[in-house]
Amino acid sequence: MSERAPIFAVVGKVNKGKSSILATLSENASVEVSPLPGTTRTARAFPVCVSGRLLFTLVDTPGFQQSRKVLKWLRDHEKAAPSHPDVVRLFLQEFRGTEQFRDEWELLDAIMRGAGILYVVDGSRPFRSPYQAEMECLRWTGQPRMALINAIGDQDHRPRWRVELDQYFSIVRDFDAHEVSFIERVRLLRGMRELREDWRPPLDEALSHLVEEWRRRRKATARALTSMLIEALTLTLEESVPEGGVSATLGERLSGLFHARLRAREQGAREEIEALYAHEGLTREESSLAPLIWETDLFAESSWALLGLNTKQLILAGAAAGAITGGTIDAFVGGASFMTGTIIGGVGGAISGFRYANQRLASPQSVWRSLRGERLMRIGPHKSPNFPWVLLDRAVLHWLAVRDWAHARQGALTLPDAADRPSVVAGLSDDEQRRFSKLFHQLTHNPKRVSDKQREALEALIRAVLDRLSASEERALSAG
Repeated sequence: MSERAPIFAVVGKVNKGKSSILATLSENASVEVSPLPGTTRTARAFPVCVSGRLLFTLVDTPGFQQSRKVLKWLRDHEKAAPSHPDVVRLFLQEFRGTEQFRDEWELLDAIMRGAGILYVVDGSRPFRSPYQAEMECLRWTGQPRMALINAIGDQDHRPRWRVELDQYFSIVRDFDAHEVSFIERVRLLRGMRELREDWRPPLDEALSHLVEEWRRRRKATARALTSMLIEALTLTLEESVPEGGVSATLGERLSGLFHARLRAREQGAREEIEALYAHEGLTREESSLAPLIWETDLFAESSWALLGLNTKQLILAGAAAGAITGGTIDAFVGGASFMTGTIIGGVGGAISGFRYANQRLASPQSVWRSLRGERLMRIGPHKSPNFPWVLLDRAVLHWLAVRDWAHARQGALTLPDAADRPSVVAGLSDDEQRRFSKLFHQLTHNPKRVSDKQREALEALIRAVLDRLSASEERALSAG
């Protein structure tokens, strides 16, 4: 496909969003997005690939600096060549290797190598006559053209822009590179495929690969969250207590290490998901004083107040998990317990859910290992029934933010306020909460025997949650 992969030149005046749009479409956060004029001085190609396969290429070009002078030169030499594209080639030949019209030479050279044109304007600024000269220069190239109205400022001059752009471009679209979603990127590519008939097959293939990659990332996210949850819920640390040792000091150190390991595992999962979405090196604020719920420390009170299940849900889910465990006892004794195991297990699970509901930090315990007669200090697994729910909630909210974070955006990754995006797990159905709770209960009560069946069941549940949160995007993809 690489021999026929389309090429698109991103063109426009400086600081109108060219680099931002290119960064979003190519998922390349390394594209320099700067408030300084003239950031892009030479044409630079960005291949868009999936699994090493070239889908199409975007070329970032310098902005127009002297469009009216270039247009005058073209008109003055119109009789020297049989067609407008030939006049443009004459212009490139005339000024090759010179400093005169350097920026215009770079962008026109990229276009005349066979690139389609993505012309970017700032819809928050009023239309001016120099833009008309730019658009006329682009028309002289004879290449397929599409205009993108980017939103940079607060004012809205898009209606006038559309009137002018419609005269020069076959397709005109609004496109905010800093807020663009995956579906909007797909819609843009669907528009690009209409620019030239022979570009449709390769761009259809590109769209197919991109959608497949988007779904693959969701599956990989479910696997990553499953591994994180299992490791966090089964984490146990223990250390020998020396003869005459101070247990309180040892316990404090072991507790610090235990909670640091849990924080590190959450951080590792975040980095893994960010890498899946090509956001390596994404800036995040991890301060415990940060106002956003998922940016706070894993064990901060604000996280536990806003995320996870409420006390009533924890008691009901705990009762369900306990009843399942008790039911196993009933089955083992062939029903001779007359369902006593189920009843006791359910009550015990409910009591446990109430007792440990708000216990954010795990406590070490002093135990004896009878065969050796050795005294140990042990901590873990975390006893709070809300711990896995808080951990899962934070992970899903982080995934949603990363999934929807445009590569052109600068600054730290942020989430909407908790009131705008509340706890995900609290909105799960009763059946889903019971099924999750059963698995959480099994993992924490038998941490050394995690079966493939348990792992697969947990991954399937998480995958179902992620799929449901992506339902609107899937409907848009199906609509075409």
